[in-house]
Amino acid sequence: MITLWSENLCWQELLKQEGISFDVGTRLAGREVIILNEKPGALHAHRLWQHIESGGRLLAGGRSAAAVWQELRPTSARLRWIAPGGDSSLFRNVGIVDTETTGSLLLEANVGVTDSGPKAVQATPAGKGYLVLLPFEVTQVLTAVASGVKQFPAKTPRFPFDKVASCSRGEVRRLVANCLRLLLEGKGLPYVHLASVPGRSGSTFAFRVDTDFGPRRDLEAVARLAERVGMKFSWFVNVGAHKAHLDLFADLARQGHDIQLHCQRHTVYPDYKRNLENFRLGKEAMAAAGIPPVGVVAPFGEWNPNLNRAFETLGFEYSSEFCLAYDDLPFRPVVGERLSQVLQVPVHPICLGRLVAARASEKQMAAYYRSVIDLQAARQEPCFLYDHPERIAQYGDLLADVIEYGKKRCGSVTTMTEYARWWQERERCKWGATVSGKTLQLTTRKDYSNISVGVEQDKRSVTLPAVSSEYNLSELKWRPMPEPIPFDPNALLARKPSLLLQAKSLHRQVRKNLQGHRG
Repeated sequence: MITLWSENLCWQELLKQEGISFDVGTRLAGREVIILNEKPGALHAHRLWQHIESGGRLLAGGRSAAAVWQELRPTSARLRWIAPGGDSSLFRNVGIVDTETTGSLLLEANVGVTDSGPKAVQATPAGKGYLVLLPFEVTQVLTAVASGVKQFPAKTPRFPFDKVASCSRGEVRRLVANCLRLLLEGKGLPYVHLASVPGRSGSTFAFRVDTDFGPRRDLEAVARLAERVGMKFSWFVNVGAHKAHLDLFADLARQGHDIQLHCQRHTVYPDYKRNLENFRLGKEAMAAAGIPPVGVVAPFGEWNPNLNRAFETLGFEYSSEFCLAYDDLPFRPVVGERLSQVLQVPVHPICLGRLVAARASEKQMAAYYRSVIDLQAARQEPCFLYDHPERIAQYGDLLADVIEYGKKRCGSVTTMTEYARWWQERERCKWGATVSGKTLQLTTRKDYSNISVGVEQDKRSVTLPAVSSEYNLSELKWRPMPEPIPFDPNALLARKPSLLLQAKSLHRQVRKNLQGHRG
């Protein structure tokens, strides 16, 4: 049903995140939706336009689309972000899409807004067909790995902020997915994809603890909180600071907690050699204590290609750094001309310390986390929160309520490692979906007992097992889709340039550097 025009690691990884069955190639016959991810030559462009006019659907960036639609005149301009405007389904459950790229503004755009004022996305019929044109090239946005200070919308005295990925990859993916939903819907076809969580639950919840420099009494308070809420946490151990407490982590591992590596020395280096040494020492120390790690989380959420290379050398299965991605589904970063061997598992980046800095009251903190959980549940995606021992110990009652809410709202719980391993199984799932009339045909190479296929159509959805089977769409037990979370236009205030924010960021960076020297 969906065809990607040209092979491209970024695009293919995005579509795999969504769990879509797709083909790659320039053959047009029988192709309902084409994703044009590069400028076609003149002959292909002519054939593509004929395909659209005869009923085909096209998703493309404005620059690529201009090669097909001769009258289109995109204007090159800096594009910091685009955001929802109105209630278009293209922005269902999509927040601010940070792009930080050179975009292509479209004169006839009619959906969403850009940071400079004009409308963002053009969704329009063409002949018997339909086009959705984005004001940016997805590949260009997703290949950027820059990070910077970013504020997060919240009803607090100040916006919480942290240094995170400059591009909001998750929002780019959700916008693309909604575009594909719209284009398939126009052809009377459902959106069929692998579910993003195990089993049949709509979402799943996990809690990550970066141990940093927390004293033993706070580590023990975190363990008591886990027992109180009846949940196993994912702990990422700063071995340099907690070498004397590895017995505690070994005991927690025996109780079923997920114990992984944060670092030996609490810093990230720009080069491969020092990163390799830092995480090798930590990994070996944990292995000697009987808790060999398979996952890792770099200090301060920082990421760079040499760090990733060190993780690959040390054989880690996954890592989680919000300077690369946050609030997104797992993916493999593109490094050079290939995908990383280390899976990236994003989390939500705002911890309690950031809310304290935003002068939030406890009531506002609880409301903030509930809004994060509600949004991820509405998206039917996992919700992973994280924090540090000192703040967890300080706000134990508040977090107990938040975690109980997350468990109930998401419908299931997991750990970072359990989820990363399930995702790797999902990556290996070989399957396909075709629709003919009212018949949906699912084809899999084997039965995947813990993986589901989501089918969405007309604001309804149904979850099916990932096994080869044939279904009559009119006889499925459809349920209404979860109510979307409306976008609050006040969220755009978080994107206003702020010298004060830059100054605070600089101060925070100095503190981080000093902390890194503590080891």
